[in-house]
Amino acid sequence: MAQTVQERIFQLMRGGQVITRQDIGEKLSLSMPTVLQNVTQLMEANILEECGAAQSSGGRKAKRLRLCPEAGQVLGINIGLQQIQFVTADLLGNLRQAASVSLPFRDALDWYPQFQTALLDFFRQARVAPGQILGAGVSFPGIIDSRKNQVVRSHIFGVEHMGLERFQRVLPCPAVFGNDANCACFTERDARRSSYVYLSLNESVGGAVMLNGTLWMGDTFQAGELGHMILVPGGRRCYCGKQGCADAYLSPQALERDGWEVYLEHLAVFITNLRMLLNLDLVIGGQVGIKIRPRMEVLTAKAAQYDRFARDVNYIFPCIQQEYACALGAAGLAMEQLGADLLRRAKTLRSTEKNQRPPLGLY
Repeated sequence: MAQTVQERIFQLMRGGQVITRQDIGEKLSLSMPTVLQNVTQLMEANILEECGAAQSSGGRKAKRLRLCPEAGQVLGINIGLQQIQFVTADLLGNLRQAASVSLPFRDALDWYPQFQTALLDFFRQARVAPGQILGAGVSFPGIIDSRKNQVVRSHIFGVEHMGLERFQRVLPCPAVFGNDANCACFTERDARRSSYVYLSLNESVGGAVMLNGTLWMGDTFQAGELGHMILVPGGRRCYCGKQGCADAYLSPQALERDGWEVYLEHLAVFITNLRMLLNLDLVIGGQVGIKIRPRMEVLTAKAAQYDRFARDVNYIFPCIQQEYACALGAAGLAMEQLGADLLRRAKTLRSTEKNQRPPLGLY
């Protein structure tokens, strides 16, 4: 189904874009009367707001527009081995509330009601009514097939072909699902960086590839499974069953066992291999990634020993988003994939607020 003009404007401006009416017309190939009519309607619905004037070399300065942060919130969830992370983000992508709950995942019937209870507790503590949530994104460590609505495989959780309707039944809004590293990758995307490799050094090692602002998923949704590339042939056994996977040498457990000197040596080899393959900047995130900044000089020097094609090894960066990256990225994924649904629900919410602001209770 073709998007409406308002849906196209909404999608253009999600994530904190600040642009003028003229910019909207140029970027979406719309006439100015069409832009003015639809922008006015979105402003009347309190979905868009003016936020200052653009620079001008002369004449009247054009007003800049952005999505109204109070137009609604998006829920982000990260399912981890031992805990669940919940966040809410406004339509500018700003983190509003966050919490972690100890709840080890089990694909069992009694786990999902516990998950729902934890979510409702988060809403209470954050003083957010479920009706204020426009949509949700769920980060999960596994291969997600959105067409079949299932987790194809998660080695770390030991599940295959797990239907996502289990989660959808206990969520209060439309939801999308993404691989955890793919979600974390979203948090590093901005106007200055639209193509890069994201290396997630968490309890399991993963990764993602962002090309021109779009995640590269591959033929079977497995692009970015960096943790299961062989780093040391015949080496340590990985939880996936193979020997020598990067996961066995670059996880936080490997760092604790090997120490920084050996760990950085393995990391430098792996990073330069990825650079040879894709020739993109590389962002290091995850539990280890948030500790890497003080060791960047040592890592860069080690990488220089293996990369004889670069004059300077200036393509390795520590992550910007250090906390709740997977959950916040899942919220960003929801904003991207649920645009039309988010706009419809935002309009309904704002219309309700005009007539009578709902209490902050749950239902």
